[in-house]
Amino acid sequence: MEKTKRKYREGDDSKNPLEWTVFAVSLLLIVSILGYLGHQAYTYVPTSPDIQVKYRPDPSVQAPYRYHVSIINLGNQTAEEVLVELALKRGSDELETAELQIPFAPKESEREGWVTFKTNPATADTVAARVMSYKKP
Repeated sequence: MEKTKRKYREGDDSKNPLEWTVFAVSLLLIVSILGYLGHQAYTYVPTSPDIQVKYRPDPSVQAPYRYHVSIINLGNQTAEEVLVELALKRGSDELETAELQIPFAPKESEREGWVTFKTNPATADTVAARVMSYKKP
């Protein structure tokens, strides 16, 4: 009996293969995450917000002249208080404008909103969108 007790006590410090496998996988994950974050920090290039606007008609029963507006920030910095204007134009005349303000557009993100016109967009030649203003936080 004493022999088995001694072996058990001596072998108590050793780890079984499952414990070594879990340790190796955990170590690999931690090193991978640290390597990825280090690479991102090393290759980061700060660029100003690059805001693009996409729009399409999105009529509903209550708002027949409604437009869906997507604001896409392709830059590496956040933009605050983004103000977008959509204008109905016929020739060089501006028939009507509608504005949409997005309070917060994080880097590499997309935000959505809707604007409604009083005038039927079919009476206009074109609908034009532009970013009026934004600020960096």
